[in-house]
Amino acid sequence: MSQPSVQPPPGEHAFPAHTPAHSMTMRLSYADCDPAGILYFATWFPWMERVQTEWLYLNGLGQDTLDERFGFRTITRSTECEYLSPAGLHQEIKIDLTITKLGSSSFRGSFRMTRLADQVQVARGSLSVVCIGSSGTPIRVPSPLRELLQGELLQAQMAPS
Repeated sequence: MSQPSVQPPPGEHAFPAHTPAHSMTMRLSYADCDPAGILYFATWFPWMERVQTEWLYLNGLGQDTLDERFGFRTITRSTECEYLSPAGLHQEIKIDLTITKLGSSSFRGSFRMTRLADQVQVARGSLSVVCIGSSGTPIRVPSPLRELLQGELLQAQMAPS
């Protein structure tokens, strides 16, 4: 049975056309689904955070050491997710992270969730993250993180359209 999907409006690109900063593949389990075996809507949010956390960790910026090593922490300011097609129990989903914005004290990551069996985009979302100092107030994105984010944004600008 074919599952319906919703595509972005004409002229709107849900995701940049370059290699993502990081990707992870996950298989849906019972804990991810509602009683009908369909992915429960709230499941996407911790998955997006997990992909972002893994990307930072693999780039030497583990969340558990940021404060001690660099004097800052990150907090999620806002998040959103748009559901485009149902995903069900035991399906493999690839989640791609692309950095789409860098501000003075914050950055934004966009996510694309794709069902591997048929390559249908089942959801898209984003996380906006703010850097804070030990006092809990926003600070300028510190150098090691800023350099990583700038590199990702540069890659996006250089990608063919």
